[in-house]
Amino acid sequence: MADVTAIRWESLRQRRSPHEFILEPVEEDFTDCQLGIDAAGKLHFLVAVATDTSTIPPDLQSIEVRLVDYGGTCLDVSARSHHEDLFTMLVNKILYAIRIERRDPATSVEATIDELRAALRPVAQDLGVGEQIGLFGELWVLSNVLFPSLGTRACHLWSGPLGERHDFAGDAVHIEVKTTTKADERHEISRLDQLRAPAGKRLLLASVLLERSIAGVATIATLADEIIMKLGVDGRAIDVFETKLKSLGWHDDLRQSGSLLRFNLRDAHVFVVEGGFPRLPDDYMPPRSVMGIRYTIDVAARSSLSATEVEAILQAM
Repeated sequence: MADVTAIRWESLRQRRSPHEFILEPVEEDFTDCQLGIDAAGKLHFLVAVATDTSTIPPDLQSIEVRLVDYGGTCLDVSARSHHEDLFTMLVNKILYAIRIERRDPATSVEATIDELRAALRPVAQDLGVGEQIGLFGELWVLSNVLFPSLGTRACHLWSGPLGERHDFAGDAVHIEVKTTTKADERHEISRLDQLRAPAGKRLLLASVLLERSIAGVATIATLADEIIMKLGVDGRAIDVFETKLKSLGWHDDLRQSGSLLRFNLRDAHVFVVEGGFPRLPDDYMPPRSVMGIRYTIDVAARSSLSATEVEAILQAM
């Protein structure tokens, strides 16, 4: 099998008359694949396919695929001339799949373009340490605090990925999750209103204490899998959960990444944010021109809710 080269394209250009779409077989004894250049100078690679071919791979930014009829049903793969090098490589890979590997023509086109699309896809950034710690805490609370009481509805209440004030927002109860790997039970509050309950609602603070360890038994991936399993056949809830998870930077490549952190749960507590709970007063107003405030609270000496008390509150969520 002879490779398509720049010389071949140039030969077609020189033989093409103005306003002509010139086509020729890739090889004299193999007319199912043809090379062409249209009147605008666009490069074409036509692959004969079965008449019942219905799936066409989506276009890349510079490469289009159309179903056409040139004396028979064909997939017309095309690109502008300034993408000739990339297009030539693609054409040769498709030809190899058809001629050498004896693969179905339509499948060869689709698989080769998918492979190129994957190779050109931007590398997804890994989640940072702080991002993984925070996300782990939210997933743990979703799976172990909300799910036992609310079932699959819990995924719809996960508001952290939407950029809302609190990580979970229900009709009558909001929950803010704070996660740390430090030895003490101190948490940084990053917004002035983060520990303020919305009018007419109760606010809970879930404090999740983790140990970061290479021998840890849990990761973001294991928690995500655990939640998916609990969601069972609720397709709507699964879609909502996966969409929110991806919006926070999660992607499946992280499962095999050396940057995926492992944790052991040290402890977890849930507090009602009211009365003397350590926080800025609801009526506190920062000095003029102060644009943001961060402060640290210590909940080690606070009384937390029992599992039964948490469940009773969540029933109103």
